[in-house]
Amino acid sequence: MPPIPHRTQLESHAVEHLTERLIRRYAARHDAAAVRATVERVAKRYATVGVHAFVPVLIERDARRELDGTARTIPRA
Repeated sequence: MPPIPHRTQLESHAVEHLTERLIRRYAARHDAAAVRATVERVAKRYATVGVHAFVPVLIERDARRELDGTARTIPRA
């Protein structure tokens, strides 16, 4: 997974860990490449936020929603 700008070493480690956890959790429904792509796509949404303390938690939550098929789209104004 290529690094995203502004990602700290701790955040990168957390994202790698959650990615591996999600790969194991969704192995029956999604291949590893699909899970990695989902995590990376979700992570890009948070790449420019000012505070990164909870970004891995938010990435995992959003990725699970997408992988479960329960993600809601937010209408743009």
